[in-house]
Amino acid sequence: MANFDLDLTRVTEAHYITGKAAINFPWPGSTTGGWHVLGYWDRDGGQVKVSLAGIHYPDTSFLFGTTGVLDAREELAKRGWHLDSAIYMADHFRAAADMVTAWAIGQNEHCNVELADWFPAHEDHTTVVRMLESSLSKLEYTEQQRLSHWLKRQSVYQ
Repeated sequence: MANFDLDLTRVTEAHYITGKAAINFPWPGSTTGGWHVLGYWDRDGGQVKVSLAGIHYPDTSFLFGTTGVLDAREELAKRGWHLDSAIYMADHFRAAADMVTAWAIGQNEHCNVELADWFPAHEDHTTVVRMLESSLSKLEYTEQQRLSHWLKRQSVYQ
């Protein structure tokens, strides 16, 4: 099974865009996230490469609700993607939380998310850490332990 879709047809509020396509989306005024937008959003080439919550990534709504899930249609239209309906996408904070959660509940030994890379400002870094900390009590014991240990290594500002 592919880890991404090549179009936006399956995007819904429940199956919003998350992961690297969301973390690399250039939200206006944002100083967070990655900067590899063309790897996921190539309007000139007419291609997207997106991962969807609940399909390619775990459904994390039981942890975070709809926090950080935005209608990106207006921002996509500014970049030449004219769409007839809402296109839901995680903001950078939610995308990072989804990526870390996918690791915490999965089987991979190493998490490839380094918060300082995408959230260099103290306030932004703290926002993601607090979001993830709020999910700890809702996870299974092993998942709690994995996430807790990871958070200790990421919390450089505390």
